Amino acid sequence: MKYNYEDGSLKIDLDEELDMSACRTLRSVIDGYIMRYQPHDFIIDLSKVKFMDSSGIGLLIGRYNLIKFMDAKMTILNPTNSIKRVLELSNISDKITMRCE
Repeated sequence: MKYNYEDGSLKIDLDEELDMSACRTLRSVIDGYIMRYQPHDFIIDLSKVKFMDSSGIGLLIGRYNLIKFMDAKMTILNPTNSIKRVLELSNISDKITMRCE
């Protein structure tokens, strides 16, 4: 995982599977960055994530709720086709902006 904060925008690049084991750790690390920087825009890049289960969906929804509470915006960037399909089926795409670059 890498992060970058610049001009009110926090970007997290994930490079691991989003399963129950990984999400336990990621949740607290990502929340720490969000609370530290309190961004106006939160971007999470999933281009290197090859697998995501329901824990990953929970991770994204939890971060969305935190960002929404802070009156900020969240974007999921570059999901693979399989991850994008999972997100669409879970209706996350109705709440969180998804885009590809």
